[in-house]
Order: sequence, then C-alpha cells, then structure tokens
Amino acid sequence: MYRLHYKIKEKPFQISPDPRFLWLGEKHQEALAILRYGILNNQGFVLLTGDVGTGKTTLINALINDLKDDHIIATVSNPDLDKIDFFNLTAKSFNIQENFSSKSNFLLSLNKFLHKAYTESKKVLLLVDEAHKLPIELLEEIRLLSNIEKQETKLINIFFVGQNEFNTILMKEECRALRQRITITHHIEPLTKTETKQYVAHRLKVAGAKTEVFNKRAIRKVHAFSRGYPRLINIVCDQALLTGYARNLHSITPAVVKECAKELSLPGELRRRLQHQTESRKTKRAIPLGRKLVYVSAMFLLVFSGYSLYSTGYDEYYGKVKNYYGKLPQENVTAEQDNPSEVVTVDKPHPGMDSPPHVEKLPSEQISQQAREVESNAKESARNIAPENHGESTTPFDISNRPLIISFGYNSNEVPPEAYDPLDEIARFMLRNPGKKIVVRGYTDTLGYSKYNKKLSEFRANTVRGYLIAKGIRPDRIKALGMGEANPIVTNDTNNPRRENRRVELELVKETTEKKASLSSGFKG
Repeated sequence: MYRLHYKIKEKPFQISPDPRFLWLGEKHQEALAILRYGILNNQGFVLLTGDVGTGKTTLINALINDLKDDHIIATVSNPDLDKIDFFNLTAKSFNIQENFSSKSNFLLSLNKFLHKAYTESKKVLLLVDEAHKLPIELLEEIRLLSNIEKQETKLINIFFVGQNEFNTILMKEECRALRQRITITHHIEPLTKTETKQYVAHRLKVAGAKTEVFNKRAIRKVHAFSRGYPRLINIVCDQALLTGYARNLHSITPAVVKECAKELSLPGELRRRLQHQTESRKTKRAIPLGRKLVYVSAMFLLVFSGYSLYSTGYDEYYGKVKNYYGKLPQENVTAEQDNPSEVVTVDKPHPGMDSPPHVEKLPSEQISQQAREVESNAKESARNIAPENHGESTTPFDISNRPLIISFGYNSNEVPPEAYDPLDEIARFMLRNPGKKIVVRGYTDTLGYSKYNKKLSEFRANTVRGYLIAKGIRPDRIKALGMGEANPIVTNDTNNPRRENRRVELELVKETTEKKASLSSGFKG
C-alpha cells in the first residue's frame, strides 16, 4: 500500500522472519559464533535464551542457512508434547519414516540413524525451540539421547532455545543432571539505541529506500516504545509508515511514532508509561528558590574573594601557579610520545554489562605505534610457543617437559598460525600416549569487563581444545578452563607487557598427581 509512496520495493518491517532482511549486530554475531562453535566441536548441549521478541528464532534460521550440507538438522518448534509424540516428531524431522509406539523402538532406530550419519561424516543437530514449554519429564528423556556416543564422540548435538524462564526451570533439582551437561550458554539482550538505528536503516536499505525515512528523533521514539526488541520495532515502524502514507508524509516524525505507540499499547501499558514520564519530570523539576539563593550567595563570595586576593598583591602568585600548571599538559604529552607503550587501551567492551570502562582518545602517533604493536603480535606468539629456529630443522615441542603457551591477539580467540605446528606435535604425543590427559587454560589481561574477559578466556581455551579434538584426541582427555584475568605472568600496568597475559596454556596432567589434578580440573576418572 505505501511502497510507491516511500519509493521502496517491498515492506521492510514484516514480522515473519525473512533471511534477506537479516541484520546481525554485535550481540547476534557473538551468539551465532557460539552456536556455530557448539556444532563444529560436538559440545553436546548448548543453550540460547532471550526475552520475547529479541530475535532468537531469526538467529536460529540464520544458523541453519549458514550450515553446510554435511549437517543433518531436525527442528522441533512446539515441544509441549508427551513422550511418544515428541519421539515421533523428532523422527519425522530426521526423515526417519517409522511410527513408534514405544521408547525402545525409537531409541533403536535413532541409534542406527546416528551411527549411519557418523560413518558418512555428517553432524546431527536436534534444535528444540520454545524450550521453556518442555515438561521436566521430557527434559530428562532428551538428556538421555546424548548418551548415544561412539569412541567418546557425541553423535548428536542438542540445542535448547527458549525464553528467560527456561533458566529457572533448569535450576530445579530434577534438572541437575541436564544442567551439568550444558557446556555453552548464551543470552540475547535487546538492542541499544544505536543498534535500533542501525537495524531500522538496514531493513529500509534492503527494501530499496534511497532516503532517510525515519529521522533521529523518530528513531529515539521507536526505541523508547520497543525497548530494543526487534519484533516491537517492526510493528511500530510498519504502523508509522502506514500513518505517514495516510498523511502524505515522506519523513516519519517523532509525533507520528508517538501516536502509533499509543495506538499499539494496551491500557495498562499506557498507564505505566505515563507514570514513568511523570516520575521523570518530577526528578527534573526546577531548583527551589531557597536553594537558588544559596547558590547565588556562594558565587558572590567566590568572586569577591578572588577580586580581594588579586587586588592585594596575589596576582604575582597566581601568575606563577598558572605558569607552572600551564606547562604540565605539554610535558605529559611529550612523556607519552617518548614512551608510547605506557598508553593504556581497553579491550572491546561487551554489550549488556553494567557500565563502560573509561577510554582515552589517543593521539595519532600513539595509534600508529599501537598498530605496529598489534602487527608484531604474531612474531611475539612465535617466540612464546616454540624455540627459535637457528638451523634448518626445528626441535619438536615436548609437552612432557614444559607447558605450551600460545599468545592471542587483541580481543581475539583466533589461534595464531605459528601455534599449529606445536599443537600438532601435542596431538601426536597424545595419540602415542592414550593414557595422558591435558588441561587447557585460557587467560586475558585486566582491561575491559571481568565478566566479558571470563567468557573470552573460556572461548580461547575451547578453541584450542576443539582443534585438538579435530586431530583425533578424545574429548574426555582434554579439559578447557576459562581463568579470565587470573594468574598474570607479567604486569598489567602497561600495554606491551600486558599483551603477554592474553594467552592459553596447555599443561600435561602428571601421572604422580593425576588424581589430584583431575579433581581440581574437573576430569572424571
């Protein structure tokens, strides 16, 4: 109806998921990377949660479209079923053409199906959407499906996707066994104001818009109404476009969005919004007259005191003070330029945390210096992970003599190319010694949020663990731990030494202390 009016090819804000309009902000990119990692490394159980309308289903559709043909995926989108119905629905989703009347027959067929997929080098994924609707009895049945293994390798990955209340369900005593098997969890947060602006602009661009349909103030109203939930953003924006068309407007104003938000809100929601606005206005009311008089009196005394001091010969003193402190900024800049490694930067802040860290704007000389430092990270990694090559052949790395330390780049979980050779050497050592076990510990520096650093360190450790598993090492022989900012090997006060704390350490579990190390590291004997 309004497409010709706004000169767009199709409706940009339809509620039904459309991969053409997929927009992945930082939150969704992180979630997609975690889900993809769970599949590629056979993590067993993975959990994705988020409030209503945060884009969980859209994200799952993006993941399915991203996977290659060597994956077999079954999606159960309405799991509120009894046991036999769930088994039959799962079988049909895996294209198992049988009807089951008993659990034993289903398990026999599923076992045969999973082993056949394994021989064909295909990964199997069971994706349970709306997982918060699952009965606890069915959750236990799903957990038992993961017991189908081959050579200590999971034959099926199970992803739970549900609303926030699913976390409360998992905390129940009856779900303890399942909760302990969930290896990766991720929670999707609503969009920020900036992300809301990017989201709206992206969908309009895909629809063919050539101009800015929503001005900045209108976008702020959109975010205020939707609170960053993509589904509500779509609803209010579509309504605003329709209202703008009816009034022959080519640019959506805040007044239009406000009117649409009022029409889309239930009476109870309107009362809450009005109450919130009233409370906000009360907090911003004018300063009482008595307090204003106190402020004016204080300012008068300060001005009068300054004049008295200046007029009684203190002007020379103030001149000296001004001259002294006026030189300090210049001296500090010179010192920083002479020693740029002392400049403090921060790792990329993680969305959803309490408050952002303080970030100083750096001069261009310091930015260039830091760019050179980042470029030299790979060379630094090579010195950390293997002895220098003074001849034509390199001595193989021996983990039985010393731990392997792999340095990671700034805010990165990518294994540096120089680490592959020593990692391959460790994999060969583990294959020659099937009784050995190793612990992989990930670390970060102290910059950024500690909660984000903890997740980053876990991701680094699991990335290395996944590489070794792909080389044929059984998963139960490798324990990955995220240590976060703990155990720094160098000071975190300056940038150059600090980067050495961004690392992963691989250590062999010694035979004499294997039992003790297994207990402390989480190994099962």
